[in-house]
Amino acid sequence: MDVTKQLKNLLETAKLYRTQGLLFEATEKYEEAETLIKETGLIKDGQNLLNIISKKISAINKDIERIDEQSSLPEVSQGHQDVIKELFSETKGKDKDEAAMEGAITLAKFGQFARAIKDFHKLLKKAPLRMKAAKNILRCHMTRTSIEDAVAQFQKWQSSDIFTRNQLLTIRLFLEVFRYDNLKENIALQLKDSADVEKIEITGGEVPDICSMITTLDTGPLKGVTFVLNVSFQIGSVITLFIEGHKEELLTNFKVGKILDNVQFNTTIAIFRGKGIVTEKIKIDSGSRQGDYRVDIKVTST
Repeated sequence: MDVTKQLKNLLETAKLYRTQGLLFEATEKYEEAETLIKETGLIKDGQNLLNIISKKISAINKDIERIDEQSSLPEVSQGHQDVIKELFSETKGKDKDEAAMEGAITLAKFGQFARAIKDFHKLLKKAPLRMKAAKNILRCHMTRTSIEDAVAQFQKWQSSDIFTRNQLLTIRLFLEVFRYDNLKENIALQLKDSADVEKIEITGGEVPDICSMITTLDTGPLKGVTFVLNVSFQIGSVITLFIEGHKEELLTNFKVGKILDNVQFNTTIAIFRGKGIVTEKIKIDSGSRQGDYRVDIKVTST
């Protein structure tokens, strides 16, 4: 390949990686571009390009440092947590346990993970809600970008008798569906290919437990790019995503009221295609996700 064309490909790939939040991958491509310029000596204005690339790498390193230095999302008082549950949970017409489940999910959506996990653990004692509570405990750990804690919790359940063998298998599959950039090699969970799961049709408005969604952007500089986005929480047909604030090109595709056409939704046992309506997009002002956005999407069938 022509050196100039090779350099152009590296720089374009690095730029795309950065817009998608793949900061370490972007740095790697910029460093490859630096090496190419230095080793070949065939690039016109090579030193000027090296200076530009160096500034881009420095900017990315600052982004990485900023993310690493962010503190944990602060927990508010129990009184304020109770207010959050009351104001933002739709409990009318639901029994006590179902209302408690929705209240715990609402707390998690507002970053009150410790209290939410505590409430979910109480619901593990309720057989009809046990599996849903377990999945939401894992969602809390993973939303805090702690796959290790999620796996540790699963391993504790393996050593207990609270779940049946089939239930443990279902929980394991739930973990395997998710995609993680920070997945460590020593975590023995094999990711499940969505091509291996059954396809289903949604009828009667009943939406299964969604783990992730695949959508192709239709506007902006990333038009045509396909993203796999993890679903952090779900209440009925409404799913919640957390999107990093620096992914501006991605966020512009999630304006409130926008209809997302032909989206693939992945569950532990099946995939289905449908539409989504963006119902809420809120910027997070503090904590480990400061500057990120919480996006709620109502799922509908095609």
